[in-house]
Amino acid sequence: MFASAKDIRRDIANLLKPPRRMKVSEAVAEYMRVPVGGGNSVKWDKDTAAYILEPMDCLNSREYDAVIFVGPARTGKTVGLIDGWITYSIICDPSDFLLVQLTQEKASEHSRKRLDRTFRCSPEIAKRLSPRKNDNNVHDKYFRAGNLLKIGWPSINVLSSSDYKYVALTDYDRWPDDVDGEGDGFSLASKRTTTFMSAGMTLVESSPGKDIVDLKHHPKSTHEAPPTTGILSLYNRGDRRRFYWQCPSCSEWFEPSMANMVGYRDDTDYVKASEKARLQCPHCQSLVDPDKKRALNIGGKWLKEGQTIDKDGVIHGEGRNSRIASFWLEGPAAAYQTWAQLTYKLLNAEHEFEMTGSEETLKAVTNTDWGLPYLPRSALEQRRSDELMERREETEKRTVPYGCRFLLAAVDVQGGRNRRFVVQIVGYGENSERWLIDRYNIKSSMRSIADGESLPIDPSAYPEDWDLLISDVLNKQYRIEGLDGGFMPILAMAVDSGGEDGVTDNAYKFWRRCKRDGLSKRVYLVKGDSTKRQKLITRTYPDNTSRSDRHAKARGDVPLYLLQTDQLKDRISNALSRETVGANYIHFPAWLGEWFFDELTYEERGQDGKWRKPGKGNNEAFDLFCYAHAIAILRGYERIKWGDEDNVPYWAKLPSVNPNVIRRESSAPKEETESAVEIQQIKPTLKRLNMRKLNQKSLSIVNLNLKKLNQKVVTG
Repeated sequence: MFASAKDIRRDIANLLKPPRRMKVSEAVAEYMRVPVGGGNSVKWDKDTAAYILEPMDCLNSREYDAVIFVGPARTGKTVGLIDGWITYSIICDPSDFLLVQLTQEKASEHSRKRLDRTFRCSPEIAKRLSPRKNDNNVHDKYFRAGNLLKIGWPSINVLSSSDYKYVALTDYDRWPDDVDGEGDGFSLASKRTTTFMSAGMTLVESSPGKDIVDLKHHPKSTHEAPPTTGILSLYNRGDRRRFYWQCPSCSEWFEPSMANMVGYRDDTDYVKASEKARLQCPHCQSLVDPDKKRALNIGGKWLKEGQTIDKDGVIHGEGRNSRIASFWLEGPAAAYQTWAQLTYKLLNAEHEFEMTGSEETLKAVTNTDWGLPYLPRSALEQRRSDELMERREETEKRTVPYGCRFLLAAVDVQGGRNRRFVVQIVGYGENSERWLIDRYNIKSSMRSIADGESLPIDPSAYPEDWDLLISDVLNKQYRIEGLDGGFMPILAMAVDSGGEDGVTDNAYKFWRRCKRDGLSKRVYLVKGDSTKRQKLITRTYPDNTSRSDRHAKARGDVPLYLLQTDQLKDRISNALSRETVGANYIHFPAWLGEWFFDELTYEERGQDGKWRKPGKGNNEAFDLFCYAHAIAILRGYERIKWGDEDNVPYWAKLPSVNPNVIRRESSAPKEETESAVEIQQIKPTLKRLNMRKLNQKSLSIVNLNLKKLNQKVVTG
């Protein structure tokens, strides 16, 4: 209930009061206070982020239907464009307002931590809040003038039915491309304002985050964004404004952009290097010091595409005409982030990319700190097979170099007419330096026909064929170069669990047998993930006991690792692009044929970031590198701090001190030792295959072959 008749008269007066004719920026500077913690607040300062004034003032202009602001984090866009516009709408033009945050959690956080605090410390807003307790909750806030502020998240329930004069969408490039199957968020939001015709307004703000869809596109000017979906697509629909500074030395105007940032690559110490970062005028080559940023922002100008500006600050030319006012600001102009911080983050992200081949951190820094779309490094250069072949090195066949710390095996299951297990052994050294150690197929099973000839394997039909992955893969050992009598075992094995009918079920049975025999911690079942997730690798426990239409018997007891294969392939492609030996470099032995490199380069990366086979060729080498690297990540390889051997895990130490390395006293010639190792691997194979199931004739043939192999060793 209202407290008095006086309150009722005041509220009716507010309902009838016409909008105040003020610029949005002027209203915010006069009425809004910004909470700074500890119950304190300050008046909003229009000079701190002066570039935000023009976008703010477009919000109450009838020339435009929408305002698009593309910018990095720490620009003050949320305070000015979102909280400030809400302040203006409450005091100067009471109207229904819809604010759409990224998620329900973010909507609640913005309501409680930002808006509630701003309302409490801004007297002119506080006195306009409805006195009814039920009128002020987390997601709905009513005011004395009858206007509503709704705080929601991307869903069709929020973005449909109701009409709002003002709609603001935040962090737009992290939204789904299609909201609940009804279309993109901007189109849905814009429909909410059409009732108010030219008075309605939609605001969209975000840093870039979507992939470039046409990597070969050449923009006609710096004002044109590359073709993407998301906010840069909306920016391109608008009048394409970019922010310009006037050079203190030559008075020419230039964009404070990443392209003009220099000086931070002159030192290997990233802290010292970042402190040297300066903006360089492209006209006179003079350097701009960081302490001039605030003054240059205050004196800066927004220019539409097609406009130019002279030394006197006079704008010439006819700007691009649009009902959308669109703005794009890059990181160097951001008020709340220094150039040292910007360049330090970039240098570290580039270093991580060089060490691991992972582009996630580099993409995040480019998008959110620099305010730019990210061009994948893996898309810059598609490697050709003949170029990679030239990198082959003369090494002893199937021998582990001393710098290798451990071996990983990756297995692909091939079906059809030529059923087989395809096996690839990859050795890992420091900082993702890798060696291709071995590559072979397993085609023959231990099952035999009457005359003792081995039958082809069939992973989809015979569970016992999978036991070959223990004897012929997991139990293999490879000689270590430079370490007499040293052999390196397989640390872990990744096995593709997909394929023709029966493969998945047998893969699960195989893993259960590995668990029974105490080997499950070294065996990983993997599968490509059809769902795009933020996590690179997701551990699941499939359970289809309630489904009668499933062939594979999954009871929720077998761990299955779902891989974002496109991202993993980006990493492998980046490693293949490195041409100098060192971190993230892949070594290839000379005995590999052209077929291997054809497999490695057969797939192509599409404009959507997905890797695809253009035809029916083979891509096993590429896939198997991905499986091996996924296991390396799961084992904690990327968390190793190299340079401090005391803190390197035991399984990743150098061969001379690695407890997994097997030592054998041997003075036999090299060929003899290789044969002896093969014999030692055959013997446990016979034991594990449960010889009771073999007929006597088959067993005799196996023993005869073993005797011949022993004779070969003796005779050399």
